[in-house]
Amino acid sequence: MTGKVLKMNETRGLMTSSDRSAVLEAQRAAQQQSVGYRAVLRLPVGTDAVQLAEQEVRAWLLTKTRPRRSATLDTAGWEGSGDFVLGPQAVLSVTDRSDERGQVRRQLIRLVERNNGSWIVSVYALTSGTGRSSTSALVIETGRVSEKAEDSVLTVAPPRIVGQILDRVEVRDGSARLTNTPQVVRQDEVGDLIDVLTDEARSTSVIVASSLGADTDSAWAKTVESLTQYSVGVASVYVMTHDAVAEFNSLMPASHAVQLGRIRTFAPSVDLEAAFDSVRHRVLGPSTFARAIRRGRADVALRATHASGIRRRLLELELPKDVRRTMRLLLEEEARRARGTLIDEVVSEELGALGVVPTAAEGRRSDARDDSDGEHGEAAPALSEPVPARTGALRIPMDWAPDERPAVSLTLLRRAGAFVLRWLKVTDPREEHFDELDKLIGAAALEKDTYERLFAEAGDRESDLSDRIKDLNSRIADLEVEAAIEADEARKAARERDWLRRNLDADQRARFAPVGDEALWEAPVDVRELVARLTPGTDAHHARDRVVFTGDEDIAAEVDDRDGTGRYAAALWSYVRVLYDYVDAKKNGYAGNVHMYLHDDAQAGTKCSPERHAATESTTVINNKKMHTERVRPVPLSVDASGAVPMLAHFKPTHRDRFAPRMHYFDDSDRSGMIYIGYIGRHLTTPNAH
Repeated sequence: MTGKVLKMNETRGLMTSSDRSAVLEAQRAAQQQSVGYRAVLRLPVGTDAVQLAEQEVRAWLLTKTRPRRSATLDTAGWEGSGDFVLGPQAVLSVTDRSDERGQVRRQLIRLVERNNGSWIVSVYALTSGTGRSSTSALVIETGRVSEKAEDSVLTVAPPRIVGQILDRVEVRDGSARLTNTPQVVRQDEVGDLIDVLTDEARSTSVIVASSLGADTDSAWAKTVESLTQYSVGVASVYVMTHDAVAEFNSLMPASHAVQLGRIRTFAPSVDLEAAFDSVRHRVLGPSTFARAIRRGRADVALRATHASGIRRRLLELELPKDVRRTMRLLLEEEARRARGTLIDEVVSEELGALGVVPTAAEGRRSDARDDSDGEHGEAAPALSEPVPARTGALRIPMDWAPDERPAVSLTLLRRAGAFVLRWLKVTDPREEHFDELDKLIGAAALEKDTYERLFAEAGDRESDLSDRIKDLNSRIADLEVEAAIEADEARKAARERDWLRRNLDADQRARFAPVGDEALWEAPVDVRELVARLTPGTDAHHARDRVVFTGDEDIAAEVDDRDGTGRYAAALWSYVRVLYDYVDAKKNGYAGNVHMYLHDDAQAGTKCSPERHAATESTTVINNKKMHTERVRPVPLSVDASGAVPMLAHFKPTHRDRFAPRMHYFDDSDRSGMIYIGYIGRHLTTPNAH
C-alpha cells in the first residue's frame, strides 16, 4: 500500500484539509526541531547512498506499521518526491536535488512523528561520481521539538536505521570501524586498537572497555553494549578481553591506560606523549557503572549521559564541505516545497472565504494546459464557478448579454484577448476565463502577502539565532573569565610553593613531604562517583566518617551532563576534603566556622580559596520564601526532627558559568561532629538567575 502523496507542484488544490494540516504541522516541527543526534557515515566505494537510504528507510518503516501493537504507521510506501501521509500521526517527506547528468545524486528523507511531542528523523544521502572515483555518504539526524538543545541530546536515541546500515555495510572513520555492537579485542589485536586510537584521520570517538576478569568477558561485553546504545553511529566501541587488558596497559603510558572494569572514551587526536592530554579522555569508573546496572543492563539515564559528550562534540563539529553543501541544497529545496504548501493553505482559506469554491464546472483551461498538467497522468483542477472580478470600486459584469452590447473598441477586445492568451495560454477567450484570471490575480496577491509573512517569520528566526549566538559568546566570555581566575589561583599557588622550597631546609621538607593517604583522596571521575563515596554502600569513602551526602543523586548527576572533563567533580571533591580537615580541626579545639578556617593561615589542614566559598546567602534570598525554601535540604532526623534544615553555606567551583554548579551543606560539627551535604547541582534561584 502506498502512502497518500501530496505533491504541491502536481496536485495543488487536491489536498484535503486534514492532509494539508498534517503536512504543515510536520513542516513546522522540522523547522523548530532541536537536533540531538547526528551521524556522518562514509560508505564504501561503489555504494549508491541514495539507493541504500531508500531501501533501509523502507525496511525501517515496515517495522513501524500495523498490525504491531506499538505501530505508529498505517503504511510504509511512497513513490518519488513529495509529502506522504503515512498515518494519523506521521508524515514522510522526500526531497531530491540531483544534477541533470546524474553525476551527483542527493536525497533527503524525513519522517516526522507525533507521540508525546514531535520526533524527527532525517536521512541525507549523497552519491558523487561513478565507479572507483565515487564517494558516498549518509547523514542521519534525530531531533525533537523542545525548548532547550541539551534536552534533545539526552532524550533522543539513535534511530534503528543506523544499526541496520552498520550491520549491512562496512562504515569506517579513518581506521576505526563503526559497528552496531561492540568489537571484541583479544591480546594479539591490541596493537591494532592502539593504531585506531592514534589515527589522525579519525574524527569520531573510540570507547574502550576493560574486562574485569576472564570469567566475565562475555557478560561484560553485553553490559557495555547496553551502555553504548546511545553512541551507535557516533563512536567505535571496543571491549578488551581480560588477557588483552594487561597487554594494552603495558604498551600505553600510565596516563592513557584503561584499568580493569573501567570504560574510557578517547576523543580524536590522542597524544600519548603528553600526560596532560589524558584529561580529554573521560573514564567511567566501576563504582558509577555498577550503581546504574539493572539485570545486566545500564539504565537509560547513564546511557544518555555517557553518550552526551560524544554527541555534542559531533553536533558542534564543522561538517565536511561536500556534506555541508548537500545538506544546504536539500534543505533549500525542501523549504521551497514547504512554502508552496503554506501558500496553498492560505490561498485556499482566503478564496473559500470569498466564495470561490472549486467545482466540476464546465471547461478545462486549454489543450496546452492539459498536456502540462497531465504529464504525470493526473487530472488538472476543475474551474470554479464564475464570480465578479474585483478591481477596487469598479465592478465589471461577467454575464454580457447579446442584446446589451457595450461600446467596446476592437483594440480593447484584442488587448483582452492578448491578456488571456498571455496568462492562460488560451486563444479563444470565454467568460469563465475571466473568472480564472480573477482567481489567478487574487491568488498572486495572497501569495505575495504570504511571502511577506514568511520573510517576517524568517527574520524572527534569524533574530532568535542571533540571540543564541550572543548567548554562546557570552558563555565563552564567562568561561574565559573563569579560566583566568583559575590560572591566577594556580600562579599564586606556584609562587607559594617556590617560596616554600627556597626557604625550607632539608629536614623541614622531609616533614612536609606528602603523606601516604594522598592516593585515598584521588579525585572521582565524575559526580556520580563522588556521591557514591559519600553514601552507604561498597564504594563508601572514609570521608563519610565526617562528611555525608543527603541530597538527590539524580540532580547531582546533572553536573556530569555539563562537564566534559571531570573538572567540577574534582573541584567538588577538593571541597569535601576541606570539610573533612575542618571537622578534624574542630575536634582538636578549633572554634571558628568554615569560612574563618579558610582565612586562617595558622590553622593546618586542606583549604581552598575563600573566593570559592560563601558562608551564607544574601538578605534578598533569605527573605524570599521561594528562594529560601529551595535551600532547605534533607538531614537525618537525629539532626532535626523535621528532617530538613536551611543550607545557606555553599561552595562554588565556578563563578561565571551560567549552569554554575553549587554544593550546599549544613555544619553540625559542634554537636554531632558531622557535616551534611544536602545539595549538589545547578545554581539555585537568585534575584539575578532564574
